[in-house]
Amino acid sequence: MRWTPVRIGVLWLALTLALHAQIETRVYSLFAAPGDWFTHSGANYAFFPFFHQWNWYYGHVQHDGVVGIRTDYPRSGNGSVYFYTPTTLAKSDIEFRFLDGQSYWGRLRDLEWLSYDWYRDSRSTVAGYIHLPLRIYVANLDSQGRLRDLGYLIYERSMNGFGGAVPTDTWVTEEVAASNRRFWQNPINGGNFFDAQPLSVWQSDEGYQPREGNRVGVRYNGDSVVCGVSVGAGTGWNGAFIGAVDNIVLRFRNGVQLHFNFEVRPEGDVNGDGIVDDADLLQILMAFGVTCSGYCFYDLNRDGVVDDADLLLVLMNFGAGG
Repeated sequence: MRWTPVRIGVLWLALTLALHAQIETRVYSLFAAPGDWFTHSGANYAFFPFFHQWNWYYGHVQHDGVVGIRTDYPRSGNGSVYFYTPTTLAKSDIEFRFLDGQSYWGRLRDLEWLSYDWYRDSRSTVAGYIHLPLRIYVANLDSQGRLRDLGYLIYERSMNGFGGAVPTDTWVTEEVAASNRRFWQNPINGGNFFDAQPLSVWQSDEGYQPREGNRVGVRYNGDSVVCGVSVGAGTGWNGAFIGAVDNIVLRFRNGVQLHFNFEVRPEGDVNGDGIVDDADLLQILMAFGVTCSGYCFYDLNRDGVVDDADLLLVLMNFGAGG
């Protein structure tokens, strides 16, 4: 076969797409369609852990903020993560973080690809430049290999020279690692440091330690580790925000490749694996007669008791999903 410039170009494109392809992990809602709607009216943070996918949770929900994997804005399938913050004080997040105090995906210097899809509804009344920011959880390791100095590095368009209003009523895909976008730091319990630096600065051997007056942030460098990811709406956004996120993708030079696609579980799926099968039937039978409240995953119709109605939902939807 003769290698013409066109054939070489097609091969290069195919190899590039293959390189960036990730193994997809579907993160399922806790409830069937239309999906989840988690909110909390108090000023304190509320957290709602996923029983079916460890280390995922809805978090920092306060002042009537809402978050949930829902069908309102389907992206790569039937769902995405929905966010609604009705006031300046409202907040809501979805996060993955290793909670054992020592696990992580890779070194910060090895993060070579980070992308996500976001959506802003035109009914939002917050400032036009606001969109859903992407955060990575970063930490340093102590001599025992335990995580310390935990905090966020946060990407926002407004810190990267994007002027004017962001697109609305359409999905936007952004890659922020290979393109060396700027990130600012929010150490846990340490306040915000808006001195945003290119990712390559944080990834360097020296790294960066932000300062603001008498406050000093955390020094992160190439040896720091990435142990989670987060997206959220609020606080301090003057007005209401409505939007969604999907397809968070990370790739590290150590071979770790992640693609999180948020989907609404099928009706009758008790254990949250996206398939209605024998495992779900068994769980209903084992919990039969149990009364529960809150987000009890056995109680499929949410009437407070696991009974014939829940069993019927499994049987009627048997084989769905996959």
